[in-house]
Amino acid sequence: MNGEDKVGINPVFLSFYSRPELIDMVLHFNVDLDKYSLSEKADEELLKLIGNEFNVLTYTIKQWQEELIATPSFTKELVHKFFEEYGLETHYLMHKPVEEWDEYDRSNYYHLMFKHGKTRRVYAIFSSDVTEEEKYAVTTKPSYFFDTKEEAEMELTKIVSLGKFTANELKIMSLWKIH
Repeated sequence: MNGEDKVGINPVFLSFYSRPELIDMVLHFNVDLDKYSLSEKADEELLKLIGNEFNVLTYTIKQWQEELIATPSFTKELVHKFFEEYGLETHYLMHKPVEEWDEYDRSNYYHLMFKHGKTRRVYAIFSSDVTEEEKYAVTTKPSYFFDTKEEAEMELTKIVSLGKFTANELKIMSLWKIH
């Protein structure tokens, strides 16, 4: 698509994206513009500023990547909202300061979110130097997530067979992903 000289965007995209998403898309490609001036423009003008359908695709892929690597947040407000929403106000984590949570507390919270359909366990391939504590904070997030450990193991075997890495340079770790 990038090689095409097609200019403009089919107006059908207006039905796929909300107005705030269109503005965000324009800002993604035009950092010199501001949100206020864009809010006064018509939807068709926003599409012109986005440029072409390749830019729409690029933006959408970026959004999907961000969703894919999102991890559950531990802010006091979100934790309280979660426990109140599911009637778990008596759970010890609701009353324990989030800053004091250890690995067991975070795992417990992830499990509760999983139990209530808010997250799911996935597997990813990391370099062998990444620790359990660092897996959510690594700057280079995994590109692919696997539903089962077996799928991740098959992919790891394939990567090693290509000769780019040795078996001891990579490892599989489980993560919690938000739905």
